[in-house]
Amino acid sequence: MVARAAVIFAGGFIGTAARVAVTEAIGHEAIALATVNLTGCLVIGLISGYFGPRVTLLRIFLAVGGVASFTSWSSLALQGVASPGAMILVVAETMVGIIVAGLGHLYAMKRLRRGGS
Repeated sequence: MVARAAVIFAGGFIGTAARVAVTEAIGHEAIALATVNLTGCLVIGLISGYFGPRVTLLRIFLAVGGVASFTSWSSLALQGVASPGAMILVVAETMVGIIVAGLGHLYAMKRLRRGGS
């Protein structure tokens, strides 16, 4: 239990720092948010496809700690509520995120888990 909490905390620290770095580098809030969310979708798909149903400390570190704190879907939802005109972008980003996560999962499942065959 302590080990899981520690890897989640460590992954969260790294994921949050990475999100801040990307946000600062891009500058534009909406573009930065889309970048981190869609990148996070790809990475979570890759993690899922690579590990399959196995739950390891590395998977917890990467997914629960790192990717979860790197992305900010709650901020995206807030954008849609605060500006109803932005709801189309919220829906589109969510749909693209699902597709990107699925593609990442399939790629990792076929290429990474099986040694690149």
